[in-house]
Amino acid sequence: MFRWRRALTSIHLAVLLLIILPAPLLAQTDAKVKSSTTSQKSKPSTASRPSTSEEDPALAQKRSIAIGSLKTLAIEARSYHDEALRARVQGRIADALWDADKDAARSLFRRAWDAAERIETRVEEPATGVPGRRNPGRPGRPRTNLRAEILKLAAARDVELGNEFIKKLSPSRTNGAGRNENAPISEAEIRERLRLGNEFLESGNAQRALQVADFALVQTNRATISFLIELRAQNPAAADQRFIRLLNRAMSDPASDANTVSALTTYAFTPWIDLAVSPEGIPSSNSYPSQMPYDLPAPFKAETLRVFASILLRPFAQLDQSSAGRAGTYFIAARLLPLFQQYAPELAPAISAQLNALGPEAARAAANAGDRSLNRGMTAETAGYNFSEALEDQLTRARNADERDRAYAFAAMGAAEAGNEVAIEFLNKIEDLETRKGIRSFVDYSLFGGYLRKNQIDAALNLARKSELPRAVRANALTKVAVLVMKTDRVRGNELLEEALEEARRIDNGTAERAYVLISLLNQFAKFNPVRAWELTNETVKAGNSAPQFTGENGNTKWRLEGKFSIEVGTTLAGPTDLTESFSALARDDFYQAMDVGGKFTSDSPRALVNIAVARAVLVEQKSSASNKR
Repeated sequence: MFRWRRALTSIHLAVLLLIILPAPLLAQTDAKVKSSTTSQKSKPSTASRPSTSEEDPALAQKRSIAIGSLKTLAIEARSYHDEALRARVQGRIADALWDADKDAARSLFRRAWDAAERIETRVEEPATGVPGRRNPGRPGRPRTNLRAEILKLAAARDVELGNEFIKKLSPSRTNGAGRNENAPISEAEIRERLRLGNEFLESGNAQRALQVADFALVQTNRATISFLIELRAQNPAAADQRFIRLLNRAMSDPASDANTVSALTTYAFTPWIDLAVSPEGIPSSNSYPSQMPYDLPAPFKAETLRVFASILLRPFAQLDQSSAGRAGTYFIAARLLPLFQQYAPELAPAISAQLNALGPEAARAAANAGDRSLNRGMTAETAGYNFSEALEDQLTRARNADERDRAYAFAAMGAAEAGNEVAIEFLNKIEDLETRKGIRSFVDYSLFGGYLRKNQIDAALNLARKSELPRAVRANALTKVAVLVMKTDRVRGNELLEEALEEARRIDNGTAERAYVLISLLNQFAKFNPVRAWELTNETVKAGNSAPQFTGENGNTKWRLEGKFSIEVGTTLAGPTDLTESFSALARDDFYQAMDVGGKFTSDSPRALVNIAVARAVLVEQKSSASNKR
């Protein structure tokens, strides 16, 4: 699906996150570590073990150069004018250096954290009332979430260091004498743990996600339930266990109410929708059509409903003080009554009696919301969105040609994003020619993405070639097609990469778009055609050096649609790791040449990224080689 995206600035490095474990698990882990340390006391660590006759001298030399280049870069980074880049580079060097020199890496992590903390907690000087500037006295905003980046890298390497950084985000857990271990986990720590946990779930690492987030699974809210639903896709038993823990908490918590029940319902019965209700009985919801339905065992559902009943049947005086009130409680109870009748029929009479007791006013609010709202999401909603019906509704309210064009334009864009070719029909009904031309580029690119998702390669290729997309977007589209073709036909795939390269060379010199398209191509050539990749390196470096806005990571572009509506769209020309992945691959082919070419970048950011990537490639190779020998 085509989406507007905020530019991604963080680099994704290949790391595993070992972060704070629950107390019992932590104790077991510490014991294992101590036992392992004792039994292997006489063996030096892999990183510090001196070279032996078995070690490859050439690899040892490259390893020494790689470590030296990282330490030199760490010193150089201290003088960067860009403070955010300084923090990022120091953190990434620390991560790459960890296996070779843990003490130096730990020191760099702390230095990076301190730099990030200074940036994010700095308050700007109040403005002086100059027109168009920030209001006087308004606090400054953090530039970026740098501490989150450093935390992820550090916690992956050192459990205690990650714990230290997380606690620094939670000032409420300290008192005048220092750390207050008995204080409850703070909201800041809960948010950070769930954020990190979700990142690891997205990468398919449920074990690390649990190590990060387990402490934070203490509240029944949208964030916690969403985490558990994603966790269940990878580890159903672990997710169900933690859901039961939330159920027990909810049952014993006097603050639990109908909205608590509704949030728990999302996990147990309706993972495709979450719903909350106001004290006036007005519902609001979010749906997730991509969420695959799952079916819990009937006894599990029955036990869940027993907890729900214990909350929904609480005294009116308690319900009146809740976030849902009587009307909201009525709405949720009426919504869940069919589930009680199906899975816990012995409780259904009590729920029906509570509905009657809540009174006609509460019942009237639910009736006003309508049956559609009351029953929404109680079954998996698989029917497709009817774009034609929605368009007709908009057209009946249109008062002039502009409003009709607007209705057709947004219907065309919505249908195209869903991969529905009815978008072309809507597009052709736009009367204003400039507007139709602008919307066409959006429709073409969105349909192109739909063809790729359906693996309709020929249709995607034809559309990419004939569409009037910006050159950079068309070159990127051709690259995407080539990547798919490579899976079955290397010759044709290489031909399409060359076609994309020809299109890239038509992009204006001195633009970041040209550099990022070349980086994306370099990454693909490095995977499939290293000889051609080496031929492209100098051209890529030159393009990057001639573009002032080029950082090596921010490979997004935007363009404005032509016509009467102000619409700006964007896409990603190169992923945040394309530059580092390509030079990692080149370093495995020729370490010294990769170091030499990477050093030709004139800007601090891409030069640092490449330096770290090349050094890491050798250190990973060295580690792998040592492991194989053992």
